[in-house]
Amino acid sequence: MDASEATRNDQRASVTVDRDGIIHQWGDAVTEVVGYSADDTLGQNLNVVIPPVLRPLHWWGFDRAMRRGRLSRGTFKVPALRNDGRIVVARASMELIPGDGGDTAGAVVTFVGVAARWQGTAWRAALAPINLVRRIWHRG
Repeated sequence: MDASEATRNDQRASVTVDRDGIIHQWGDAVTEVVGYSADDTLGQNLNVVIPPVLRPLHWWGFDRAMRRGRLSRGTFKVPALRNDGRIVVARASMELIPGDGGDTAGAVVTFVGVAARWQGTAWRAALAPINLVRRIWHRG
């Protein structure tokens, strides 16, 4: 079964992270989307599936949501880095986990669909100039 079949058959794939972005739960169907297994990811930072060029933006939004205790919307298009280096674009719903004293303890991300294969290619093409600048900047 591929990722599209898993999501079409309503076999939702969820990931639970704490407020620091450490993965505590990894649903089996997530492996169908990004190629990493629970053994590969549990206890790891979300950076394992975030394309490097998008990490600053991701962590800005993630930290903001953790501080505010709310999201701007419930469903997002999420570019994810597969274990083979390809980018896939998934649709995911996100829910914040309330913590003690009104803080946010973390989040549950549930993949609800996978976009067409060309969207991953489009993301890679759109990010190519940024990746190039980042690589040049880190050399100097």
